[in-house]
Amino acid sequence: MKTKLISRKLKFALTALASAAGLIWVSSAQAQYVTGQQYLSNITPSSTSPTGGWETSNMSDTATGLQITGDGNGEGNTAQFSTLYTYLDGLAQPNGSYTADTEVNFTFTWNSGTTAGGVNVLFALDDSAGGVDYYGTGYNAVAEGTTYTYTFALQSGNQTDVAGGATINGLNFQIDPANVSSPDYTITFNSIELAPAPEPASLALLGLGAAGLFAIRRRK
Repeated sequence: MKTKLISRKLKFALTALASAAGLIWVSSAQAQYVTGQQYLSNITPSSTSPTGGWETSNMSDTATGLQITGDGNGEGNTAQFSTLYTYLDGLAQPNGSYTADTEVNFTFTWNSGTTAGGVNVLFALDDSAGGVDYYGTGYNAVAEGTTYTYTFALQSGNQTDVAGGATINGLNFQIDPANVSSPDYTITFNSIELAPAPEPASLALLGLGAAGLFAIRRRK
């Protein structure tokens, strides 16, 4: 009898885990990082066109993304609205096989830099059909050594072009560090990922998985 009970618990656990894993598989199968890699580590500083408080000498393509050191206003300098553009020439990127992508996930790490208020981090997606749309985090507080991820719906220009099979062939990063009170700051642009919106059926699977695990705990 005890063996049967353990067997039933194990069956519940496997079903719940399978449901949760199913959601992960469905969600990640179509998600595509813009440069074809998990991190923006294949964007070399020499391929960028920076302005404002950013210079190629203060950039590095680290294992977790493109890291940039910029000017704050802690030394009496005027914090500069900085930007860079990079053309994704020859880098792997989403193509017409991923026309169902409707969202973009953006991740960055605020490595260092004291702030007296929110910092607005923005990026633009330049697609091969001529669409250019901007996405921004708004003036939100940031903490040193913290990674942030934002999800945006693709704006109309990019959405129409991607649905028609366009690729993303350029990126523009921007930041307004007006509230940075330290002499400088360091930010890493980790990843930009195009993905389809989660399907209701997938969310239901996750709910079933969570319910199964909860049931197991209640039975103990």
